[in-house]
Amino acid sequence: MEMLQQDIVFSSFAVLAGLLSATILTSLWIRATSRSQNAARQLMLEAEKSITFLFDDERLMDATPAAEDLMSSRDTRRSDWENFLTLLSARFPHLRTQCVDLAEHGKKTIYPDDGGAGWIEAEHYDGLARITLHQLKDNPRDVIDPLTAAAMEHELETLRSIGENAPLLIWKRDADGVLVWANQAYIELSEAIHEVDPEDILPWPPHDVFPTIAAPVGQAPVIDMHQVTLPGQDNPVYYEVTSLKRGNDAMYFAIDNSAEVASRDARISFVQTLTKTFAQLSVGLAIFDSDRRLVLFNPALSDLTGLSVDFLISRPALFAFLDRLRDQNMIPEPKDYTTWRDQTLALETAAEEGNYHETWPLPNGQTFRVTGKPHPNGAVAFLFEDISDDISLTRRFRSQIDTGNAIIDNMEAAIAVFSNTGALVLTNTAYNELWGTTAEGVLSNRDFTDEMEIWESITAPSPVWLKLRETLAVGFSDASWNGQVWLDSHLEEDHSDTGVQD
Repeated sequence: MEMLQQDIVFSSFAVLAGLLSATILTSLWIRATSRSQNAARQLMLEAEKSITFLFDDERLMDATPAAEDLMSSRDTRRSDWENFLTLLSARFPHLRTQCVDLAEHGKKTIYPDDGGAGWIEAEHYDGLARITLHQLKDNPRDVIDPLTAAAMEHELETLRSIGENAPLLIWKRDADGVLVWANQAYIELSEAIHEVDPEDILPWPPHDVFPTIAAPVGQAPVIDMHQVTLPGQDNPVYYEVTSLKRGNDAMYFAIDNSAEVASRDARISFVQTLTKTFAQLSVGLAIFDSDRRLVLFNPALSDLTGLSVDFLISRPALFAFLDRLRDQNMIPEPKDYTTWRDQTLALETAAEEGNYHETWPLPNGQTFRVTGKPHPNGAVAFLFEDISDDISLTRRFRSQIDTGNAIIDNMEAAIAVFSNTGALVLTNTAYNELWGTTAEGVLSNRDFTDEMEIWESITAPSPVWLKLRETLAVGFSDASWNGQVWLDSHLEEDHSDTGVQD
């Protein structure tokens, strides 16, 4: 029981000590805060009739009425300190660095860089910075006009520098159309067009560079293209001129657009050259852009497909183009329309990949070779070539070859034909049965040497084979000759022989 009482006593002392510490800390904080507020209030009371700013780091804690007027147009996106530095940057451009060590020095007097009247008195007190603007005149508010004027002059100088040094032409006309201002680029161009003697006084306003430009009427900008011919140059200079109405005046901006105009003319010339070239082709050409609309075709396309020029000029879509070909019976006809659409999609996909190449047998007996090729920027080109004559000629040749092969194949004599290089090109059934080979028709992959090995392997030794090799080595024979060889399988049966003729 006695121990329990001691624990309770000790716990009570700990709680009381904690409460006492918190009370002391709170009191100290309140006293410090109150002292800081009192110090700030006292600092501002002392400077009530001056232009004074009180900063806590970058936050404006307080300002006299005259100072508050100067900060009335501050940018809310920036801190108070940054707005203050911007306000005074025209006369005190190094104020930021001059105030960095203010806490170490305690007090500083800063004079303007322009050498004019007035100065800044900066003081540091208990973490606060008091900045006071002084003017020689008795009325402190008189300093507002010089500061404001200096800031405006600084901004005006920046804008004037931008306008004068801009590489584009800028000029201004009043309500009567009289040129009242122009930048250096405009004046130099005017002098280049209208040459002035070095001894003469330059005219003002300068000679007009663009006399045909009309004054803008509405508030929307007006953009036109104008050209200027310079002395000693064959090619004109093209300018893109933007006209803006501002109040009663008009502002004009001109950008040299000659490179773009030259590029456009080159593209037009190139397209015209291609068009003339394509016009001479017998192959039909159709180019579709990335949106799959017809952008270029040649006369042969209309001649081959029967599509009207009016339809092609209307820039039909790829599907509409193929649908019209289908209506003209100029495309292989599937059994149903769904299959046709699927084939159309496959055609477009294959052309994009550059591997579409098909032969179209048409209902009218014609045959087209159609090739799809991808072009830059997602465009696709289709080539239509009428190969009906080639197909017909190939079929006639094939028919003649098949007829000749059938005649030779039905002959009882074994026949083998070799090319001048020794390649085996033709054998008949009798030859294959005699020598036990499987070669049929034409274009065998065997040659004369391979066949000689077969002949010699199943026949008795004979000078005929030696003579054949000599003939092959020479490449020709003065006269035809023949000889006989004996098959090993027939030597013991009926002594039959095989004739070899060259």
